[in-house]
Amino acid sequence: MKKTRISGNLNVTGPVLAKTAAVMLPLYKELAKSRLFASKWCQAVREADLGTIQKLFRSKVPSARIESLSTNGIGFFVDLSFPKPLEYYTNATTIPPGTVQFTYSSSVIRRLSASVLPFYRGLSSSPLYAKSVANAVRLGDKRKLNLLIRLYVKSTFLIAVETGPSGFSLAFKYPAERYVYMNEFFHESLF
Repeated sequence: MKKTRISGNLNVTGPVLAKTAAVMLPLYKELAKSRLFASKWCQAVREADLGTIQKLFRSKVPSARIESLSTNGIGFFVDLSFPKPLEYYTNATTIPPGTVQFTYSSSVIRRLSASVLPFYRGLSSSPLYAKSVANAVRLGDKRKLNLLIRLYVKSTFLIAVETGPSGFSLAFKYPAERYVYMNEFFHESLF
């Protein structure tokens, strides 16, 4: 089945963003600090080895309620469980589809993870901040969202912040790396 971002009027809330960030924080911490873990993770992504990805994920986030965990050879997607009507919300770090296949750099993932850690901490620990980010997403206010995210993400390699109807993405481009890497929060619908 093909996953497609929805175009409906899903109301993303601060608590959804806060919970998503809180659940994913241990994974990004480990990716940032451990060269070995990042190397195993990225190899599993490149090889689309879902079994290894699940094992590594559960070693850092053992009790998270997830709908699914998936990979496409150029990124990973974690669908976290939420009550209806939302049901699930996705966090992903991926290279945009159509640019390359079976490429995923552990050095880039380590740097990207280190860059987003303060942002994930801010979302997960400040209800007011998470609510402000969610409001910017719902209003499609890209300028405000960009300012809010850059309060915590200080990396000069963050080249763009985009908003959509159900979430947002942070685009990173590192020197000597051909591809843009996206760190995303969004909701998808299966068609």
